[in-house]
Amino acid sequence: MIKRICLSLLIAVVAFGGYGKTAHAADEPLVVSLTSIVIFKDLIVTGDFLAVVPYEITFTTEPDENINETFIFSLLSPDGATVNGTVLAYPFFNQGYGKGIVSFYFESGMTTGLAYIFRVQQNPAVYPAAIFSDFIVSNANFSDATDQSAALKIRIINIGQELTIEYSQTLLGTSEAGSTVLAATGELYFLNAIPGLQQMAPELFSVNLEDPDYSKRTWLYTFAESLRTKYDGTLLDEFMTGYGGLFSTTKSASATVLSLFLAIVMIIIGVWKGKASMLSATTDGYAALLLLMLVGFFPMEAAGGIAFMSTVMGGVVLFLNKS
Repeated sequence: MIKRICLSLLIAVVAFGGYGKTAHAADEPLVVSLTSIVIFKDLIVTGDFLAVVPYEITFTTEPDENINETFIFSLLSPDGATVNGTVLAYPFFNQGYGKGIVSFYFESGMTTGLAYIFRVQQNPAVYPAAIFSDFIVSNANFSDATDQSAALKIRIINIGQELTIEYSQTLLGTSEAGSTVLAATGELYFLNAIPGLQQMAPELFSVNLEDPDYSKRTWLYTFAESLRTKYDGTLLDEFMTGYGGLFSTTKSASATVLSLFLAIVMIIIGVWKGKASMLSATTDGYAALLLLMLVGFFPMEAAGGIAFMSTVMGGVVLFLNKS
């Protein structure tokens, strides 16, 4: 009991920003109610616990203070001896009075099916003779849906429809795919009322958050290896083996030299006979090397190296021409 009183007083001090505020008596509410509490599990991590708690606190004339200064919401153990968590409502509309929701989230330590006590307590800073109301849940308040995230989405949409009427604000919208999602105003309210909601029920949002995969990718060289052995066992293979023997080299080395020779011949013919510029003739020569690479004559690594060096040299030329 001492622990609960101290905690309530601490929250009251924080709500008013210090010890300099004097408590005064506010009007008593007409209605203090928690209805249709639903408790979800395994939303972000296995064993976590989320209680979505709709409330209604109405007055004939609302207090000057917002609801986060006048009322404290707590979740207690079934025997009432332990305060498991304490939250304040988000004063989104009408200072937070009327209908709204609060939530309690725990990564671990909570048990499904227990008769937890949800308490709405007046803040002693505003109500010197503060009173509280308790609401006990049963097993029926725990969601048994196979897909807890989908069930949470449906619950939030239902609450959003009710609060859209209550607040005269558009809390829901439609995604490009045609599904019901939170509108911008709805995102503002529900993300403050249920921190972490976008991770718990991403389908409620038109833009979803995902954890990127930073695992190192394994690259395969299957295609490159197939090019190296493309003409093995053919007449061309026998020719290149004999051609390499003339110069005491391997057939792959002799094929590379022959490919470069053919590319240079094409460049010379382009400049000499075709009256082409050196740039266009070199491009044609490199295109010939790529074709020879695809038939297994020219190595893929060499083709990539030539492309890289050409890019660097082209950049240097452009830089010198502009400077």
